[in-house]
Amino acid sequence: MAFQGGIVVLVGLCLLYLTGPGGQADLQDQQHGGLHRLLTELLSHYESLIIPRTPVNVTYGIDLISVDGVDEKEGILRISTITRIMWFDHRFQWNPSEYYGIKVVNLPASQVWHPDLRPHAQILEEEEVNLLVYYDGTIYHYPPIRLAVPCEMHFAYYPFDTQACSLKVESWSYDSAMINFTMDYSGTARLLDYRPNQQWKLLSFTADRNELRYVCCEETFASLTFNIMLQRQVREYTIRVLAPSVVTSLLILLCFLIPPHCGERILFVSILLLCILLQLVHLNLTVPIRGPDAPYLADFLCFSVFLAFFAVVESVLSLNLSRGVRGSSSNNSRGDGEEFGMQTKTNTGMTRIARFIDVGCFMVFTFIFAVAGGVILNP
Repeated sequence: MAFQGGIVVLVGLCLLYLTGPGGQADLQDQQHGGLHRLLTELLSHYESLIIPRTPVNVTYGIDLISVDGVDEKEGILRISTITRIMWFDHRFQWNPSEYYGIKVVNLPASQVWHPDLRPHAQILEEEEVNLLVYYDGTIYHYPPIRLAVPCEMHFAYYPFDTQACSLKVESWSYDSAMINFTMDYSGTARLLDYRPNQQWKLLSFTADRNELRYVCCEETFASLTFNIMLQRQVREYTIRVLAPSVVTSLLILLCFLIPPHCGERILFVSILLLCILLQLVHLNLTVPIRGPDAPYLADFLCFSVFLAFFAVVESVLSLNLSRGVRGSSSNNSRGDGEEFGMQTKTNTGMTRIARFIDVGCFMVFTFIFAVAGGVILNP
C-alpha cells in the first residue's frame, strides 16, 4: 500500500511539473520543434506546380458578406464575399502522435498547389490568407474577395424593379476528369454574416452545378453558378423620384383651371415644363431610358412633357380668345400733340369658349394622367 501511494505521489509531482510554468515552456518548445520538423519533412520534396493524385475532390462555396453597390448605367453588381474551398492532397499526411499532437498547420497559398478556380467577374480586391492543412490531407482555404459582377439589368418597372445576377465559377485549365468540382452541400451559398444594404433587399442567394463542353475542347468542364436576386428599396425612391414626378404633372393639370385671361398662366406652365425636363435628365443619369427595357417612368415623364407643351399652346389660344382686342383712337386736346390709345376689352362670348376648352382639356388629360399614373404606381 505504501508503495502504491508513493507511485501516486510521484505521478502527481510529474504532472505538476509539466503543467507548471517551466513544464509549459518545455512543452511549447517541443511542439515548436515538432512543427519545424514537420514542415521541413512536408515541404522538402513538395512541388506546388504538380497536381495531387487525380481526380482531386474540390468543394466550393461562397459566403455573401455585403452588396457594396449597383451601377445601373454600366450593369455592374459589386459584392464582398468569403470563398470556401476544400480539397484533398495526399502529400500532406502525417501521424499527429509523432509530432507532439500537431493536427493542423498554416501554410502560405504560394507554397501549396491549389485549384485554379476563378469567377467570371472582375476581382476588385483579393486578400491573401494562409491555408489550413490537416493531418489527413484535407486543405481549407477562405480568401476574402470583392467582385464586380456583370449583370444584365431590366428597368421597365423602375423604381419597383427586381434584378437577377449570376456569378459563374469554374476551373480555367482542368477538366472534370482532373478536378471533381462539386458544391459544398453544407451550404454552398450562405448568408451567415450578411450585412443588409439600404438601397437593395436581398431576396435569394442560390447555387447550381453545371457541366459544359466547349467547342475548342473535347473534355467536359464543371462549373458553379451563383444566382443573386435583388429588389430595390422603394422608400427612398418614392421621395426622390416618384413624388416630384407625380406632383409636377398634377400641377400641369391645375393650369387648365386658371382663368384664361391671366397671362401668368403661360409662365407657370413654362416653369413646370422646365422642371419635368430636368427630372427626365436626372433619370437618364441614373438608369438607361432607351432600349426595350426602358422604364415606364421615362414614358410617363415624356407624356408629362407633351402635356406641358400642349398646356402652353392651349394657354396662348385661351388668352387670345378671352382678350378680344378692339382698336379705338381718341384725340386729346391737352398739350401740343395727339395721343392714340388702344383699349383692350374682354369679349364675353370668346371668354366662355376659352373656358369651355380649358374645362374639356382638364377632364380629358386628367383621365389620361390617371391611367398613365396607374401603370407607373402599380406595376
